[in-house]
Amino acid sequence: MSINKGACFPLLCVALPAAAAVFGAPVREKTIERVRWLMGTACLIQAEETNSGAAATAAFEEIERWDRILSLYKEKSELSALNRSAGTGPFRASPALYAAVETALRLAHETQGAFDPTILPVLRRGPEDLGLVGWNKVRLDPAAGTIELPLRGMGLDLGGIGKGWALDRAADVLRERGVTRAFINFGGQILALGAPRGRDAWTVRLPGVEEPIMLRDASVSTSGDSQRPGHISSPFDGGPLRRKFSATAILACAAEADAWSTALYVLGTNPPSFRGRSLFVPTAAKKVATVHKGGPS
Repeated sequence: MSINKGACFPLLCVALPAAAAVFGAPVREKTIERVRWLMGTACLIQAEETNSGAAATAAFEEIERWDRILSLYKEKSELSALNRSAGTGPFRASPALYAAVETALRLAHETQGAFDPTILPVLRRGPEDLGLVGWNKVRLDPAAGTIELPLRGMGLDLGGIGKGWALDRAADVLRERGVTRAFINFGGQILALGAPRGRDAWTVRLPGVEEPIMLRDASVSTSGDSQRPGHISSPFDGGPLRRKFSATAILACAAEADAWSTALYVLGTNPPSFRGRSLFVPTAAKKVATVHKGGPS
């Protein structure tokens, strides 16, 4: 199947074995390949235009810039400063951080809280801090450019969209530099620009699924606990999730694919009603369902 550029849906979700990963097409002749360790994982860029080497370097630098803004593990990151401000009043955010937080909250709303960037207190201290979780507690003031976490102890974890957000921005950099055919594998999340020369799309193989996915101007993200069991917690009850499958989302926007794969994993195989319709996550590896934001098609 070919996924084309457009609005950030439809959403494609696949339930896979817990050890699932994503692999890209083999390197083609004359394709440049660059790898850099970013955000705690390997980021590989393959591209085909003559200026691809310099463009890839600029894309890596853009990802590094976003890591300095969104990292939970850097004390001087802007996100860390925002979290320290919890309970003290509005925090004046840079336009960059404001845009990322605004997008995360929109996705929390669209997934009815299955993806929730305010999960940080539970991740750090356990379910007893579930009362501090709730994306709708966060106050945004677009006119003032401020973000407020009204309760002491609240905190945002943008890890659920961080790689995807950085991928989208890196893709913008590649396009600005004239790169129209590129394949980025960022720790297993894939973003494909255009298609390899002479082909209709990039080939992505999902373990456990026989037929490859043909990806063009779209991103594929998988969430599961095969590498770090229990690292995803439910924003509904605060408990760590240990499922026997992983959830994969394919969208035109990498940040949305990142958030939706998390949401689908949280919802599980018997999710609640989603905007009045049942959201279906297939349990067999060979089954694929196309799901729009308002429910399955």
